[in-house]
Amino acid sequence: MWRAEKSTRRAARRTTRSTWFDHGIIALAFAILLSGSRTVIEGSDWWITTLLVAILSGLTCAVLRGLGVRWVVPIAVVGEFFALIWIFVPTTLLVFLPTPDTFRTLSSLVSSAQNIVADEQAPVAAAKPIVLMIAASFGLLVIVADALLERQRAALTVGVLLVAVFVTPSLISGTTPSGWLFVSVAALWLLILRTRTSSADQTAMRDRVPAMALGAAALAAAVAFPVVSPDISAVAASWGKPPSAVFGSGINPMLKLGQNLRRTSPVTALTYSTSLDSPPYLKVATLRNFTGKTWRPSKANGFVTSEGEMGVNRNIKVDRARTTITIKQLRSSMLPVPYPALSDVSGLKGSWQWQRLGMTLESRTDGSRGQKYTVSSLDIRPTATQMRQLTTNVGLPLRPYVELPAAMPAIIGDTARKVTAGATNDYDRAIALQSYLRDGDFTYSETAPVADGYDGNGVAVIAKFLKAKAGYCVHFSSAMAVMARSVGIPSRIAVGYAPGAFLRITGGRAEYEATSEGLHAWTGLYFAGGGWTKFEPTPGVGTATRFDEPSSGSANTDSGGATTSDRQQTPRDAKRLDSVAPVKTPSTSQTAPRTALITIGGILVLGAAPGLLRAARRRWRFRRGRSSPDPLWRELEDSARDLGVVTSATDTPRGFAARLQGRPGTDSEALAKLLRRVETSRFSRNGLQEGDGVADLRAVLASLPSDATRPERLRAAVLPRSLAGRGRYASTTRLGSTATLAS
Repeated sequence: MWRAEKSTRRAARRTTRSTWFDHGIIALAFAILLSGSRTVIEGSDWWITTLLVAILSGLTCAVLRGLGVRWVVPIAVVGEFFALIWIFVPTTLLVFLPTPDTFRTLSSLVSSAQNIVADEQAPVAAAKPIVLMIAASFGLLVIVADALLERQRAALTVGVLLVAVFVTPSLISGTTPSGWLFVSVAALWLLILRTRTSSADQTAMRDRVPAMALGAAALAAAVAFPVVSPDISAVAASWGKPPSAVFGSGINPMLKLGQNLRRTSPVTALTYSTSLDSPPYLKVATLRNFTGKTWRPSKANGFVTSEGEMGVNRNIKVDRARTTITIKQLRSSMLPVPYPALSDVSGLKGSWQWQRLGMTLESRTDGSRGQKYTVSSLDIRPTATQMRQLTTNVGLPLRPYVELPAAMPAIIGDTARKVTAGATNDYDRAIALQSYLRDGDFTYSETAPVADGYDGNGVAVIAKFLKAKAGYCVHFSSAMAVMARSVGIPSRIAVGYAPGAFLRITGGRAEYEATSEGLHAWTGLYFAGGGWTKFEPTPGVGTATRFDEPSSGSANTDSGGATTSDRQQTPRDAKRLDSVAPVKTPSTSQTAPRTALITIGGILVLGAAPGLLRAARRRWRFRRGRSSPDPLWRELEDSARDLGVVTSATDTPRGFAARLQGRPGTDSEALAKLLRRVETSRFSRNGLQEGDGVADLRAVLASLPSDATRPERLRAAVLPRSLAGRGRYASTTRLGSTATLAS
């Protein structure tokens, strides 16, 4: 008794009005559900784009259903595919058609979307790959809903689909669904349920009442659920989970750094106190190998460069310092230490080994949680004059530090050479590159690279970064390292923590705090006799590296020279695009307008195409009808079907003509002449009559609409039924009694 619908496999043929009503309800429900995805994606441009794609898919299905076309789903899928490529990858098209580059670009966008889903925490920026994924998904959902509406148990299956769309954003973001959102969609679903149970021949009243009561009870329970239930937890595979560890066994920190920087709730990674004048950078990992797509850690094999005191000339001033580090919420198999650290470390628990390359600490069996240790390090203080006098010859040990991929975008090398054109030594070249990135037109932003699709650290990303001039430490450090290599300076990247924020004075020493917001990547350049020297190309982080000039009274070195305000400054503070205004990128400012144009164009095409096809077929039959009356008779049958006249595959010409004769206003004389031509052509030995019968057909066609209503005439012009084939159509026009044609 709870079933509101018959158990037959398919529903009875829906009327045109009910088909459009159902599609309108589904469209409104999806539009409301789409607003619930704002907890997953930032901004509003994506919502407009997705809604328009869904509307276009729904209109395609509705028009095809109205025409009676059989293969609605595959045709609608193809139509959505073309809409998506015209919206998202229009530059890859040959006029309006896809090319191999279209599929390669789409594949790249899908791959980027997968990476964002795997690496980012909701809500994510409205990057083009994400908008493509959401728009394509909702377009397909509309097509699936259309297919479900053709089933007899449509109300049940559509309800399940709407619930699935409703809960998905909540599972991703971990936010309790809004009550009004569910109420609105549930009310629309009840409308669909009501239309499916409104006819007496579908379900008896005794079956409809319990079904409606059950639906109303479910709606009432759903209204109360968000009020009495706690926030749900995110259970999606990637989105909504806390970012994974940056530093761990087998983890490339460059790939995880951006995700952790964008986490919404910063945590304290560690605190430390130091005898240095200023808080040092704490290095965790050293990245030497550059594949062209990313920087990777490297184990020391064969020759390695001299690091620490062994790599520094005796005439350069070197001091020793002690730093005590207390790990808080850093989960890692590697430990942060000042650079260059010495092997003198105390207080560690477990088994830890020094890495010759980069002088960092790592363990295969133990972790960083709960560790408190004291490390000795060097404070190297050369002068600018000493640095300018250092000459580096790239031999076998340094060769890996100047390796670059064979194919690189020209902008990287050209920019590096242009920036360093006036420098005569490696130190001045390094200062020029650092100043170009740190003090020029570049802006710090953690979201712009994601939104504009160039997040990463490969050469293709660097090329886009140099044009967009917005990014975070990964982009700045990688750009400087690659540009330095392109002008012959050995380089690598260090990953760890930027100088921490001042907390207090404890025992005569300053104590600092480093949080997850302080995760950082910076550039290291090698100078023979000066060792590996830190350079800071990221705007607003720490202080730029510049050593004492002959007339200068103080040095700004690797670890010293920062003011109190500099020490407390994090990458999120200075010259940040994110804190000024929402990110405006080509992907977020042009997608919606382009989608609107595509949608308007699609609607015009959908509206005009059936009528144009029907008119073309009519003209073709008129031409063929000059030599045979059969095309003219088929045109008469199709024109009658377009106006809702009952047709049958078993009709003879005389039987069909008899029914038309009973239709008020039909030109009986012209119809009789056309019938005689057809019967003479098919059955007479004498062949064709004189003339071609086109004038008779035109007279009959002109008289047919006289008894049709305005909606019937509009339907015949816009959605002609005859395009779907020679099926049987229900009559919507009163034919009157059958008349006898003149012989």
